[in-house]
Amino acid sequence: MNTDLFDRLGVPERIRVIAGYDLFDDDLRTSLDAIAKRSAGLLEAPISMVSMILDTSQFIIGSYGVSGWVAEAEGTPAEWAMCTHTVLAGEPYCVVDGTQDPRHADNPFLRMTGMRSYLGVPLIGGGHALGAHCVVDARPRIFTDVDRAVLADGAEKVMRLLDAYRLR
Repeated sequence: MNTDLFDRLGVPERIRVIAGYDLFDDDLRTSLDAIAKRSAGLLEAPISMVSMILDTSQFIIGSYGVSGWVAEAEGTPAEWAMCTHTVLAGEPYCVVDGTQDPRHADNPFLRMTGMRSYLGVPLIGGGHALGAHCVVDARPRIFTDVDRAVLADGAEKVMRLLDAYRLR
């Protein structure tokens, strides 16, 4: 495990905010899946996710098009997750072709899944980037400002929904 990454993601305040949501509620998960499906459709992407980035892992809480071991595990190690970069940047993060991008060319997730392009926007709550709403594709893609706006709209919907599922 990358201890620098753990230190940057494992900020106690940020983890407390994430823990304050009822992320296992079935109705919440169904609604998050619908947001992911909408974003995938609007952006013509085969996969869309809503995920929280914990201290060591990506936890997928809503998705469309996710299959195989990623769906079964409901996530990936934080080191492999493109959404980790979105969270650490605290702003939209884009990868046109991960196989050609030196930041991601050695990423095991890309090799195992065949995914190449990524666009994600952060989920901001309690003053922290908690996770990301993203689309990924198996082909290189140049994403536009309109694409970013679609995901940003989805991220706003996600955060309004999460606020309704705060643990009391």
